[in-house]
Amino acid sequence: MENKDLDAKRIFLFALLVLLMMFALQTYTLFFSPKETRKPEQTRQEKTEAPNLLLGTTREGQPPKNVQEFDFQNFKVSVAQEGGKIVSIWDKKYNHQLVSELEKKLNVYPLEVFTGNPELDFKLNFSPYQLQQQGNSIRLEYKDEQVRVVKTLSYMGSYFKLTLQVEGITSPLYVLAGNLSKEDSFYTHAGPVLNLDGKVIRISTEDVKGKEIFQGSISFAGEENRYYFKGFSGKIDTVAVYNVDGKDTFVAVRYKEPIYFYAGAKEYTRIKDIGLVDVIDWGMLKWIVKPLFVFMYFIYEHLHSWVVSILVLTLIVRVFMIPLTYKSTISMMKLSELAPKMQEIREKYKNDPVKMQEEIMKLYSEAGFNPLSGCLPILFQIPVFFALYKVLIITADLQLASLLWIPSLAQKDPYYILPILMGLTMIGQQFISPNPDKSQNVMMYVSSVIFTFLFASFPSGLVLYWTFNNILNIGQSYFIKKYILKDKGKMTKEKTKRKK
Repeated sequence: MENKDLDAKRIFLFALLVLLMMFALQTYTLFFSPKETRKPEQTRQEKTEAPNLLLGTTREGQPPKNVQEFDFQNFKVSVAQEGGKIVSIWDKKYNHQLVSELEKKLNVYPLEVFTGNPELDFKLNFSPYQLQQQGNSIRLEYKDEQVRVVKTLSYMGSYFKLTLQVEGITSPLYVLAGNLSKEDSFYTHAGPVLNLDGKVIRISTEDVKGKEIFQGSISFAGEENRYYFKGFSGKIDTVAVYNVDGKDTFVAVRYKEPIYFYAGAKEYTRIKDIGLVDVIDWGMLKWIVKPLFVFMYFIYEHLHSWVVSILVLTLIVRVFMIPLTYKSTISMMKLSELAPKMQEIREKYKNDPVKMQEEIMKLYSEAGFNPLSGCLPILFQIPVFFALYKVLIITADLQLASLLWIPSLAQKDPYYILPILMGLTMIGQQFISPNPDKSQNVMMYVSSVIFTFLFASFPSGLVLYWTFNNILNIGQSYFIKKYILKDKGKMTKEKTKRKK
């Protein structure tokens, strides 16, 4: 280390630097890295032409007038007789409208159908349909001398089954999924998403040049933002993505069998039965984020509390960390015992840094002290911390989870009370396990203040986890020092007396 003193202070600074670098890397990944996993051009099929959406014609001036509302368990759906299309989808649980303002502005709505023949497409999307409700099914039929189209939308509990019956149309038929607003994206992906040949593709709007076609084995396709998805799931062979104004997109699909239409929150219990689990953006740490999410969701489903779910996770992490905490506490006690001898070495070899390093490392070896052991607990938590951070960003249910003065665990504490409590618990840890080096204690107090400001803008659920973790760590350290190490010290003294 270029003749630098590798005492615990240097090791601590190095570990802290590694932590901050990893945090910076993950922050960059979450916030600033491109969200798509593959560029559209790589899967584009030049031989297939996507039909036009008839934008820039008379469609904008023909808004629907005859609209009928249907009230289902989780949704309120409004259907226009003109074109047999959905003009409103209200997710009742989350109080959220799934039909975007852009769709209303352009008069382009879900379930519109396109063949590539402008005259026929205009007829199919603006002519009056016969509308009929049969139980939980909505039947929409258009018929003339040449063509017949029947759209049947059957409510299946949390989603819809879409069936199309077509007569007189030989060209491939595309069904529109629509557009989804980009509000409250919180640096997550917002735009087209599909699963092509087993790989999830998230597309940046800027990468779509006019129209892009995707073909292959597609299990789902549609539009997404942070918490919501609108699109189709099933056996899809072609997906068309349209860039309509440089910053917004529409998605349409082509299929041969009845498929599922879903428009609502990315709630795990709703979407897992229709193959839409991967519309949840697991991120680069999917290998740990997804299992962590499923485990926390399992606790939530049985106890109906995200606060309890976070607490249970914290307890489990602390149980796995007991050996590391024990070693860290012993390490700090050994360092306290070595402090006077280390000071002597520094004074004796202050003009010879190389010899000072050798003597300190020799002292560490004789005492069985590992400078890195004190950093292991926090290093162990880094992947869990990042994974939980991602989980709390993408979990739609957390929008409805509150805690005392905090209206939503998915958002920051509006009064910054919880981050301050977290900072105080970090300072409390220093009182329980102080470092013999005063400069390191000062640094830890300063880092507690820095972390308090850093966590102030984080989702409250994450701050709650870290606060729980600090409290449990204080309790663990106190118990180890007060009882385990105290009893161990007594036994050592008794053995020494017997030998004498």
